[in-house]
Amino acid sequence: MTVTKTQLAEAYAAALTKQLGDSWGTEFSRRDASKLLDALWPVVSALALKDTTKKTPGSVPLGNLGRLKMRYKEATKARKGTNPFTGEAMTFKAKPATLQPRFTPAKALKDDAAKHSKKLK
Repeated sequence: MTVTKTQLAEAYAAALTKQLGDSWGTEFSRRDASKLLDALWPVVSALALKDTTKKTPGSVPLGNLGRLKMRYKEATKARKGTNPFTGEAMTFKAKPATLQPRFTPAKALKDDAAKHSKKLK
């Protein structure tokens, strides 16, 4: 099942109300939760891209979900090769250096997935 942003906001609002509703004296709506999520993404993105000038950029911990890391991929030069289907000689284009986001799940998330998969058997 793919979760939509609305479904995520509803679940997040329910969790926020359960955890913080009594101490803050409020009930969180889906709209409030959606605003909180919208405010969270730029912060995580900015932190992940903070030290991207280095070859080994930092990572952003996301609690029991895992860790978001940016992977630096070196530039490649143009090179000669052969087409594996036709055997014809060809030149592969050069590629610029890039940053790629990588997510590593935390142990808690892996354990929850393992419990769930045992129930499916």
